[in-house]
Amino acid sequence: MAIKVGSRQNYDMDGLLKEIEQPGIKVVLYFFSVEYERFEPHKALKRAFPQAICVGASMYGGWCTAGAMEKGIVALSLGADEVEEVFTTLKEGVKADPAQSARAAIDELKQKLGYRSINPNDYLGIILLDGLSRGEVVMQELSLEARLNLPFVGGSAADEMHFTKTLVGLDEQLSPDGLVLLVMKMKIPFYYNHYVHLIPGTVSMVATKVDAAQRIVWEINGEPAALYYANLVGVQSVDRLNRQVFATNPLGVVSGNMVYCRSVNGIFEGRGLSFYCYIEAGTTLYLLKPGDIVAHARSVLQDAASHLSQLQGAVLFNCAFRLLELKAFNKVEAFNNMFKHLPFIGFTCYSEELFTHHNQTLTAIFFGRP
Repeated sequence: MAIKVGSRQNYDMDGLLKEIEQPGIKVVLYFFSVEYERFEPHKALKRAFPQAICVGASMYGGWCTAGAMEKGIVALSLGADEVEEVFTTLKEGVKADPAQSARAAIDELKQKLGYRSINPNDYLGIILLDGLSRGEVVMQELSLEARLNLPFVGGSAADEMHFTKTLVGLDEQLSPDGLVLLVMKMKIPFYYNHYVHLIPGTVSMVATKVDAAQRIVWEINGEPAALYYANLVGVQSVDRLNRQVFATNPLGVVSGNMVYCRSVNGIFEGRGLSFYCYIEAGTTLYLLKPGDIVAHARSVLQDAASHLSQLQGAVLFNCAFRLLELKAFNKVEAFNNMFKHLPFIGFTCYSEELFTHHNQTLTAIFFGRP
């Protein structure tokens, strides 16, 4: 039928269900504030659409055609005219052993797919995972699996920057320690990409001592990492480093014309820097500068339009640090308005996924018309 979207800033589930209802509904994607767990949105959606696959995650604010929201729920439905087949899996234990969870999910998906050959032009994957787990390990396992030769686009669940419990859901199951993979054989064209509005500066440095598994950089250029970073960004002491400083002064890896952000999470034991993604020893890092995030959103749409003749919908996975930047410059609605001519939803997440694990990035899926 169409791509339909709905949103509510209060828990009016009946109104939301009416907005996304359509004949032959195949898939529902939804994102919700973590405090709504008590309302069991996953069960309400599955009761309303028992024939559909319902996949969701908790968020730190949502994006939708009706406007940006700090708290609430957003949802999107795809019908039989858009999706031919659907395959899913949810595996838990991703915090303790992300590699094992990923392998179990991959093995189950391959079995459900009947070990068929995958044409990445026809199949689209979406990944949602616990925001407190090591997503880079999960993405590495997916990238090494030759029999799942398709893109997995998505993000990690969030919880209002509390970092205590994030949720992912598949049908009637909602997990605080899970990984969800959704594979759709599409009937319509689609396009996906990752977008970074940050610009590399001229200042570079080397991570000289790290604990990659724990995402901690202990030393930069042979000096205590936290102190080096504070001096670099002009903060008088390590104690004055905070999320706003981290969000507006990210570090990144530059490869050709590609920028891969490595966002600082916090100070570790007074001298190390913890990150949202692992960094290997010997990695050259650049201090990045924010570009115009709203103008950049316009270029995102231009990129999508250059690959799809007619856009009819989108799903956005937007980093929490990008939201902090948008709030700091009062550009939240301006960013959302760039996409509001489309039926779209999105959520603010703790990391973004596409081929690898990203920080301070927008990953996006765009749907075209047949």
